[in-house]
Amino acid sequence: MKITGETSKKFGSVPVSNLFISDFLPGISGDAVRVYLTLLYYGGQNIKYDEAALANVLGVNISVVDAGLIELESRGLILREGKDIILPDLAEKHVRDNYNPRTAPRSDAGANDRTHLLRAISDRFFGGQMSQSWYNDIVLWADTYGFCDEVVFMIFQQNTDHSMSRPYMKKVMESYGERGIRTVDQMNSWLQKRDTYVKIRSKVAANLKLNPLSVYQEKYIEKWFYEYGYGFDVIDLALKEGAGMKNPSFNLYDKILTDWHNAGLADVEAVKAHIAARRKAAQGSAGKTDRQSGSGRNYDQRQYGEGFYDSVYGDDK
Repeated sequence: MKITGETSKKFGSVPVSNLFISDFLPGISGDAVRVYLTLLYYGGQNIKYDEAALANVLGVNISVVDAGLIELESRGLILREGKDIILPDLAEKHVRDNYNPRTAPRSDAGANDRTHLLRAISDRFFGGQMSQSWYNDIVLWADTYGFCDEVVFMIFQQNTDHSMSRPYMKKVMESYGERGIRTVDQMNSWLQKRDTYVKIRSKVAANLKLNPLSVYQEKYIEKWFYEYGYGFDVIDLALKEGAGMKNPSFNLYDKILTDWHNAGLADVEAVKAHIAARRKAAQGSAGKTDRQSGSGRNYDQRQYGEGFYDSVYGDDK
C-alpha cells in the first residue's frame, strides 16, 4: 500500500542545514542570513533568481543584496556560475573541507575562514588556478591592514574590471587600509559614499563642460567632498559665485569653498545666509561711500573683479 502525503508549497517549509546554524550563523551578518534563507526558498520553489526582485522582497537596497551575496560566496555558502547561483550541500562541504588530507585547514582559530576566502578568490577570479604567490600576498594584506575575510573578497570584486596584477592590487589594498576600512559595514558605507562622490564629480564636469576632468581637478573635488563634507548643492553655489568673476578656475572655486569651510559653514542654508550677509554688508558700505561723495549714481549693474571678491569672501578675522 502506497501512502502519499499532501504538502502545500505555499505553506511548506524551507530546510536549513544544522551545519549552517552551528558553523556559519554566528559569523555572518544579518543581511547575509536573510539573503541566504531567501535563496534557499527560491531554490526549493524553483523560482528564478533576480537581484532586483530579491532586494524588493527583502525591502532593502540592491547594494545590500550584492554585499550579502559577496559575503556568502566568500564563506563558501554559495557558488556562482555566470548569472546562476548554486547552493552547495553543506554536509558534503564539511566533509571535504575537514577530512580531505590535501585541503584540511589548520587547527588554529580563523584558519578555516581563511581557507574559504582563498578558495573563493581562486575559484571566482583565477579559474581555480591562483598561484602560491597570490595566496601569500592575500594573507599578508589581510594581516597587515586588519581586513576581515569578506572585505578582502569585496575588494577583489570591486576591481574585476582592472588588470588585477599583484602590484596594482597591492596599491588598492593600501588605499583601503589607509581609509580605515576593516569590516563589511565600513566597506558598504564607503562604497555608498564613493557612489555619491562619482555623481557629484559627473555633475561638476557637466556644469563646467569639462570632459574628462584632469587628475588635478578631481583632487579638488575629492577635497570638497571627502574633507569638507560638501554635497553638490554647496559646490554648485561656489561654481555660480565663481562664474561671475574674471577668469574663473578651480583655484578660485577652491578658494570660495575653503573660505566657507573655514567659516564653519556646513550646509547650503548656512552658505546662502553667509552670502546674503556679505552682500548686504557690501551694499551698505557702497551706499555710505556714495552718500559721502554725493555722486548718487546707481551701482546695481556694477561689475566686480576678483579683487572685490577677495575683500568680500575673504577669511573671517
